[in-house]
Amino acid sequence: MRIEAVVAALLAVLSCATAALAQERENGYANDIFAPPQEPEVKPEVKPAPAPEMPQGAELHARKKPVEHLKLLDGHLITGDAVSADDVVDEMVDELASDLAKLGAVHISPVLLDRVRVSDNMNPQYSHILEARLASAIFRAANVALVRCAECWTTRSRVEQSSYVITRGLASRADVQKVAAHYGARTYLDVSLTLHENPSSLAMDVELVRAEDSSIAFAEYYRLDPDKAILYRGADTAQHREARLQALQDKVNARPRYGVTVDFGAMLLPSDAGSLWGALGRYQLTEKFGSDEQYDAGLSLAGFFNSTSFAGGILGAVWQMRLTEGGVWAPEWTMGFNGGAFISGNAGNSFIVGGKVRALMGARISMEAGLNYLVPFQIKGRGTTYGGVVPEFAVGFVWR
Repeated sequence: MRIEAVVAALLAVLSCATAALAQERENGYANDIFAPPQEPEVKPEVKPAPAPEMPQGAELHARKKPVEHLKLLDGHLITGDAVSADDVVDEMVDELASDLAKLGAVHISPVLLDRVRVSDNMNPQYSHILEARLASAIFRAANVALVRCAECWTTRSRVEQSSYVITRGLASRADVQKVAAHYGARTYLDVSLTLHENPSSLAMDVELVRAEDSSIAFAEYYRLDPDKAILYRGADTAQHREARLQALQDKVNARPRYGVTVDFGAMLLPSDAGSLWGALGRYQLTEKFGSDEQYDAGLSLAGFFNSTSFAGGILGAVWQMRLTEGGVWAPEWTMGFNGGAFISGNAGNSFIVGGKVRALMGARISMEAGLNYLVPFQIKGRGTTYGGVVPEFAVGFVWR
């Protein structure tokens, strides 16, 4: 009986323990020994939010665009009483570039830049600025190759007959020719800029020297008064800035510009009885047009005189076109066409057309050759017939 009672008590205790354990599992308080293994919970990685480009509460205001103040040059030109020093230097440099362009790049290029100097009362560093402006203006106007000379202003030393000799620059003609041959240059350019304080003015002296014989190819003196705005160019008369601006104003206003030519020469008049040489005189009035005044057209009045036969006049129109720009060694070539009437009074009239080529030497004197065709006609309808190919040659004077 005892054994059965002990077993029954043990079973009762075990049943109570099992019930208590089941109750703890249901309530989630079971011992870790009896609990099934659980995997650790993995939390997703949270990236921090990027910082804002602008702080919270800040405001962005757009800057107003500056108003462009443009100079109106189409309707009018504004002049002033004074000119800045930079404008003075640019004016003189442009004048120099224009003069070198007339010399012709074939005869002076490449140009070896010997030295560019400024006066003692100016900053020596300004010579480099002047050199850059010279190179830019000369290349733009004349397309001339400008080479800087590295040996032209260096200091050398040597020993001659137990004497220590120091030289600066090119001391002999042989040195000049040697350096020029090394650079392949034809000419040397020497520029000096001087500032005068009382009265205030700027002066630029220029000298262009041939390398082969050291002869001076070109020399000029430019001076400009910034207070009066007057440019002096060598021994020429003063060019007033107001007058030059007035010429530009005339272009803006489309005012005509005229050119006058007076020719004296000879004309060959063919006929069935033999050709006749006669004196030729012509007055020509033309108006220039085009963007760079390359063309001109107008009226022509000429006279033909032969002492043994007859005299007549030629009234017509002419149109001309400039082919090349002139220079010191190269003429300005112009080609033209003309047409009109050959008038000999009641004796007989006819039509004449043709063309010509003119070479302007320098600024005034020109040479002209032309070839015309004269419609054949007879004096009073009978006798000798005049007409055919009519050549002419003349020397002229040009004003424009």
